Amino acid sequence: MRSIKYLGHNCFEVRLGQIVCLFNPVVSDSIGGAARLQKSGLNAKAVRECDLIFLSNEEAGNCEPETVKEINERTFAKVVAPKPALAKIDVADRFKVDVRIGDRFSVKGIDVEVIKAVHPQAQYPVGYLIKGEGLAVYHAGDTYSFTDMGKIMCDVAIVPIGGGSVMDPFAANIAVKEMRPKVAIPMGYNTTEKNRQDPNEFILDLGERTKGVVLKIGQEMRI
Repeated sequence: MRSIKYLGHNCFEVRLGQIVCLFNPVVSDSIGGAARLQKSGLNAKAVRECDLIFLSNEEAGNCEPETVKEINERTFAKVVAPKPALAKIDVADRFKVDVRIGDRFSVKGIDVEVIKAVHPQAQYPVGYLIKGEGLAVYHAGDTYSFTDMGKIMCDVAIVPIGGGSVMDPFAANIAVKEMRPKVAIPMGYNTTEKNRQDPNEFILDLGERTKGVVLKIGQEMRI
């Protein structure tokens, strides 16, 4: 099975065959000190399957140490993250995978490429391109658009549209048009008062090749 489930803010569950990946599992009722407008769709206590946890940076909206530890203790998931994020995570070293931009490796049968991200508020922001079961999924993390972003080859692009310190819908639309994935999914919007956006502005006119999909929190898409 290949599926993508939106769990709120920058959190997604991606299933590639038997492997379950969680990106940025955060369940707090606040994001960076701001009240959360939409509750997380993730119940960390209910997670029974998780092979890999990917963290985009060390900020609270992407890195929640207690949640990562709780999931790891139950599932023994490996935590893939740059050093500033890993430094906050209290799990055994054998479960930590320290990454840098440009790294390429395979873990649990999933091919991983660590992609540049441009986010001034984070010490070392990254995105991830993961491949498995014939599907390439790009999770951009928190980022502005950047040179060479259009060269990222993926089937699914998950990109932020919240504005401020990340792309807004207009900038994300332009970036996705250059990438030309089969599917584009927005994230990181309408979480707090500061990132209110209309996702329809992002998915409008993405081109004939790309289908824009706005997932509701908890909604799963099979690919």
